Amino acid sequence: MTDPAPDGKACPFVAGDIGLASWTDAEADAWIGLIESHKRLTRALDGELEARHGLTLSSVELLGRLAAAPGHQLRLSRLATEAGLSLSRVSRIVDVLEARGVIRRQACPSDARAVEAHLTDAGLALARDAQATHVASVRARFLDRLAPGEAQALAKVFRRFSPEGAGACTVYRGALRGLIASGHSTDEYGSAARCPVITGGR
Repeated sequence: MTDPAPDGKACPFVAGDIGLASWTDAEADAWIGLIESHKRLTRALDGELEARHGLTLSSVELLGRLAAAPGHQLRLSRLATEAGLSLSRVSRIVDVLEARGVIRRQACPSDARAVEAHLTDAGLALARDAQATHVASVRARFLDRLAPGEAQALAKVFRRFSPEGAGACTVYRGALRGLIASGHSTDEYGSAARCPVITGGR
């Protein structure tokens, strides 16, 4: 028999008589809780960015990486690698952003086969506004709901799986200058001010 979940419903992740591989209830709560929390949070964050700025999480990350890069420009291939997205997906996102006038494509001076994405002034302003929205939303929807010490506990757990953690993102002083120039104190963002380009979208 399959063990019942606390709400009385059968939990499909606990093995019954047919011998399927399974987890314990605590393991299922941990794993499924992680997956479901990520899905719900990213869906909510994506919806808010779309409603307020007409952007997806992935497009905000690309804008943030360009804003943080020297000269506000990166090769599309480098942008894809840093964001963990395929080059074809980055190209499609850049198509949309270019149509809005926030990114400009330009041939790479040192390699005619490569294409660079350049952030326009309008793009920099949009990146600042969207990043402020995203950081505040993550704090309200996730960080502020953690009890004292839980953020550190989660960070300790996730460092086992991603040792680089937040340090894996590209960080430039220009990113902090951009936040300050837009009228925001970096104290308001905590670690996000150190790492302003990771959104969680994919």
